[in-house]
Amino acid sequence: MKPPRLHLALTAHGFGVLRAAQWAMAVVILGSLLSAGWLWQDSRDLEQRAILYEQAAERLHDRNRQFATYARQEGFDVSEQRNQALAREVAFANTLIKKRGFSWTRFLGDLEETVRSQVSIASVKLDFQGSTITLAGSALTLKDLTAFVNTLENHVAFQNVVLSQHQVRQDEKRGSRRTAGSKNRPSRFVEFQMKVSYRPTL
Repeated sequence: MKPPRLHLALTAHGFGVLRAAQWAMAVVILGSLLSAGWLWQDSRDLEQRAILYEQAAERLHDRNRQFATYARQEGFDVSEQRNQALAREVAFANTLIKKRGFSWTRFLGDLEETVRSQVSIASVKLDFQGSTITLAGSALTLKDLTAFVNTLENHVAFQNVVLSQHQVRQDEKRGSRRTAGSKNRPSRFVEFQMKVSYRPTL
């Protein structure tokens, strides 16, 4: 007769499942460490590239500063303002070339169409740097000056009228010698200066 056998479970129920979960967590942790190491190495590469780019940009800035210093010593203006002005001058010159040269006769004819008897033009200056024409003169009243500006704006050949300055002045000769015949003639007038773009039509 065989003695009875006793089987005792020395491990808790579900221990195998727990062990599998531990291994799975170990794999996840190992993968996370590998990913972190790869990202760290990649960030170092990006940082080194950024340093190289910064160094190259600094060398370029140094060369630009050296060039600007040399150009100033040679008497050339390479400032940003001058570059913008040069672009305007080239554009204006190209416009005049396309129009087969600037015709003062045509310009004065167009200007005459806008000037009324209450306005007098004293000087006309062609300004290549600003691509504009500067007009200086006088008007009997501010109302006459405003009407002249509006007439220029409405003319097909003139654009961008800018009244740079105006001042009411006293006509000393007329004011000191008032006669019966000059009773209705104003003793004050308005001096002005303005800039206007001129684009003659074909």
